[in-house]
Amino acid sequence: MKKLSLLIVALIFGNAVAKADAPKKINLTYQDGKLKIEALHRVRNANKPYIDQFVVKLSGEEVKTLQLDKQTSTSSQVSEIKLPDIKKGDQIEVITLCNEFGQKKA
Repeated sequence: MKKLSLLIVALIFGNAVAKADAPKKINLTYQDGKLKIEALHRVRNANKPYIDQFVVKLSGEEVKTLQLDKQTSTSSQVSEIKLPDIKKGDQIEVITLCNEFGQKKA
């Protein structure tokens, strides 16, 4: 009976993880002091699951965190962030997080 219960729990958890995942790809564009972030994350409903957070790092230091409550479309989350103080040689890193499971960096 214990083995059956563990199997059922494993199947339920595995199914939940399989439905939620990290973005497939992140496109970054910087122009006129603005960073445009497009996280490709195909979902059936833009309200759940969705990309709920962008963390922006500039040369390794966290400079902005954007909290979201739904995705802009069923195919992606697109946001713009003002970053006027970027200098030549600075490195931008963006970490995206799904509200249910998974993250991706660009």
